Amino acid sequence: MWLAGVPNESSKIRPPGIIELGATPTHKKAFYGVSKSLITGEDREYVYVEPRIRARVKMRNWTKAGLLRSPVFTEFRV
Repeated sequence: MWLAGVPNESSKIRPPGIIELGATPTHKKAFYGVSKSLITGEDREYVYVEPRIRARVKMRNWTKAGLLRSPVFTEFRV
């Protein structure tokens, strides 16, 4: 389960939703291998990493609240 982040108008990262589907075990291994060096903090629910890892995510649309509707991970962007 990954918490996604998108930049808003003031260039700050805001969380639009959680991505639970689409990532294969190979994708997860690659992510955890790279993300260990990018950790900036953690709490009881999340481990926060620097926003350097980008991914392509399919979604049905945006909700009225500005969240992703049915997000599915498709691939990492380089």
